[in-house]
Amino acid sequence: MMLTVCFLASPEMDVESGMPKTELQQQIEPPKATDHWLESYDDARQLATKNKLPLLLHFDATWCGACRRMERDVLLRKQVIELLGKAAIGVRIDSDRHRKLIAEFKISTLPTEVVVLPDGSIGGRYVGAVSLDKYVARLKSISGKNQQVVATQEPQTSDLSESDNGKRSCLIVRHDGKVVGVGGYSPVALTVQREWKKGNDNFVATHEGVDYFLLSADEVVQFNEDPNRYIPKLHGCDLVELFQENRATAGSIEYGSFYLGQAFFFANMENRERFESNPSWFLGVMADARTANNEKFPFLNTGMVDN
Repeated sequence: MMLTVCFLASPEMDVESGMPKTELQQQIEPPKATDHWLESYDDARQLATKNKLPLLLHFDATWCGACRRMERDVLLRKQVIELLGKAAIGVRIDSDRHRKLIAEFKISTLPTEVVVLPDGSIGGRYVGAVSLDKYVARLKSISGKNQQVVATQEPQTSDLSESDNGKRSCLIVRHDGKVVGVGGYSPVALTVQREWKKGNDNFVATHEGVDYFLLSADEVVQFNEDPNRYIPKLHGCDLVELFQENRATAGSIEYGSFYLGQAFFFANMENRERFESNPSWFLGVMADARTANNEKFPFLNTGMVDN
């Protein structure tokens, strides 16, 4: 009689529950931060998003002499490897195999590195090979850019600001029934300069029924050319609250975050942290979001689920 022995792989355990992870959990959970160069752009982008780290794309090629020297003398050195997964998520892109990425990031010289910050903006572009010391300094500098603060300074008290438990509403309903966005601050200054600057009611632009106070006539023109670039998502309503509680709630200007170049505001720190832990997921589920109290914010009738 033949005895057949089967070795079963031990199930991966869930840390919080202590129970084996389901097959679905193991499929959908993104990888953890890593201390080596990745080769998959999609995996690296997912990892950077989950861990709120900059994404470092290193473009090279097998035939590039400078690339091979940099690989030998810099990229695989211990001082560099120790910073990967901490300062940034690094991915090496073979230029001959990834022509679409070459075109997307406008790469014309090798080696070239591009840094994509957690909010989706470009944090730096570096062309050519460098020494190990300069490269380590570069990684540390990239790490210092990893901040998702909405602006470079705290907003000063505005005459328009509505206070709720010490926090100021992003959307203010005035006595005449008009809604003012971004707490009366200039959305152009916030988006372009990352600065809180009080707007002026002599320079007003209106989009989807919400008034925005700007700093000058030039800013009004700039805003009107592309309003969606400057207005917060949902004009500042908390999209986490909208999805979880089926309720439209204005975010507070103290709880803001930038993602893919657009400002988002939340009613509390917990909701902001939920969003920042997986922003692409929350944006994806907005297609199913509904609200039962849109009387206060009529713009939700038309633009709520547009991503």
